[in-house]
Amino acid sequence: MGKLLVLALTLVLAACGGGGEQRSAGAGAAPAGGGFRTWAPGVLTVGTELPNPPFVLGDDLDHLEGGFEVDMVNEIAKRLGIAKVEWVGFPFTKLVAGARCPCDFAVNGVSILPDRRQRVDFSSPYFTANQGVLVRKGTTVTGMIDARQLHFGVQEATSGAAYLEKILKPMRPPKTYGSTTAAFMALRAGQVDAVMSDVPIVVDAAHRYPGLAVAGQFKTDEQYGAVLAKGSPNTRPLSEVIDQLRDDGVLDQLFQRYFPEQVNIPTLG
Repeated sequence: MGKLLVLALTLVLAACGGGGEQRSAGAGAAPAGGGFRTWAPGVLTVGTELPNPPFVLGDDLDHLEGGFEVDMVNEIAKRLGIAKVEWVGFPFTKLVAGARCPCDFAVNGVSILPDRRQRVDFSSPYFTANQGVLVRKGTTVTGMIDARQLHFGVQEATSGAAYLEKILKPMRPPKTYGSTTAAFMALRAGQVDAVMSDVPIVVDAAHRYPGLAVAGQFKTDEQYGAVLAKGSPNTRPLSEVIDQLRDDGVLDQLFQRYFPEQVNIPTLG
């Protein structure tokens, strides 16, 4: 698979699978720094979906162990003057479909794409990634011609799925899965030849599963952004903080900490 903002509009909490109770974002909460108004008073509530290494490390949102997005969010909270960060689970597929997250914003390695912009707001980008190809060790992929011969697995509704459909166009239709973990399991079991996903995700998978390796990457230069409700007044103040993190070198430091190997992955096209 391939590869590195916000004030007081009403947010609607839609329960997964049906209507939900309505609640104003930050009801009763004073704005934080820069005019950012939180969902809950004194708490920065952030959505994601596990597993999400190395962006979010840990198996329990209440006991996280770090990660690129975790460290970034902690720094965002600090600069907004918000003392507490609370993480909530929210499915990636619902997030990119525009479902309302019961959070101030969500981070989950979400690429900023034109069709997604029609449904949600994005912050300024904080990470740029390519699409990487994960294979079983011993599989050789030297370029697009080789890659098109492979039977791919991919998580549904991802930029990797879009790349396979619109750009690579492999000879066999890819198998889609509800999560990258399910796709990785299918690859290990020999049900597919390769998995397409963002480079940091496949690099982490190669570390966790000794029989797998990253064959290469397709240069797509996708940019990740935090996801907010469409029209959120929090979009601008959040973007301003993320821009500060970039200008101050914080994002580069986090990249060096969590993704030191990406520079050595061969480019396939």
